[in-house]
Amino acid sequence: MKVTFQFEAQLRQVAGVNSFDVELPENVSLLTAIQHVSEEAGEALRERLLTAEKSVQPGIMLFVNELPVPSALTDNHRLDSGDVILLLPPISGG
Repeated sequence: MKVTFQFEAQLRQVAGVNSFDVELPENVSLLTAIQHVSEEAGEALRERLLTAEKSVQPGIMLFVNELPVPSALTDNHRLDSGDVILLLPPISGG
């Protein structure tokens, strides 16, 4: 199945693209999809997205088809073909 990953702010800069499509197995979890993309995209993006334990970094906001998915539920949230996953880094500044 094909899903689209979209990156915002600093994650877009690290990824070097606004978005890209990924082929994944059917019935994959959001967490597994993020882990897959992190491994494919290189160390800089992996460090921004995943902890050493391969869970989503605190503060990363996740949306699937514009609906928020709490980080704690990424392993239970199953993706469907055509889903759009938006990754938004923590907001900082003043």
